[in-house]
Amino acid sequence: MATPLPRLCLLLLPLLAACRNEPAPDPAAATTAEGKDRRELIRQPGPGWKPGNTARKLNILLLLDKTKIRKGETFLYRLEMQNVGRDPLSFKETAPSFTKDGSLCGSDGFKFYATPPASEERLLPCVAGKAEESELDLTLLPGEYLLTRGSAPGNRFRELKTKLPFETLGTYRLKAVYTPAGGLRADSNTVTLEVVP
Repeated sequence: MATPLPRLCLLLLPLLAACRNEPAPDPAAATTAEGKDRRELIRQPGPGWKPGNTARKLNILLLLDKTKIRKGETFLYRLEMQNVGRDPLSFKETAPSFTKDGSLCGSDGFKFYATPPASEERLLPCVAGKAEESELDLTLLPGEYLLTRGSAPGNRFRELKTKLPFETLGTYRLKAVYTPAGGLRADSNTVTLEVVP
């Protein structure tokens, strides 16, 4: 007996919704470095997303794992960067890549700033270390999100590698800034981190 057309449509709706109109993955791209990076680090925008009026614009969201730490303790963060402009944005990072390794010592344009309690804003000094991964070279299409790699599978947060000790008690303000060669500048939201005894 044939399934009535309305019932068949209801059965197919969840499958169609799951597709979200994303292009089918290119099997050849999955074997390239960019294909692997895109699979791991890129997320697609929600349905109905439209670019703004600006040709090149990047929004950065800075998130902390927790907003309170003990004196001298490290903290975990993550960045979510969305291309909200009309044009694709190229991300080229030499090893160690900030997006993959979390190193602020490269010349890739990522910087972190902190305003300690009762003090002025300062650039966070980096911690030199060996590259854990190769460079990053990919294009972020309009609407796409680029996520920083986390410390472990299933955990998008990672430790901020800096020489600044968070030992002064009180509230710190933190922000990330992206200023690659080419004139684009993007500042993240400012987050607060409280250091307690």
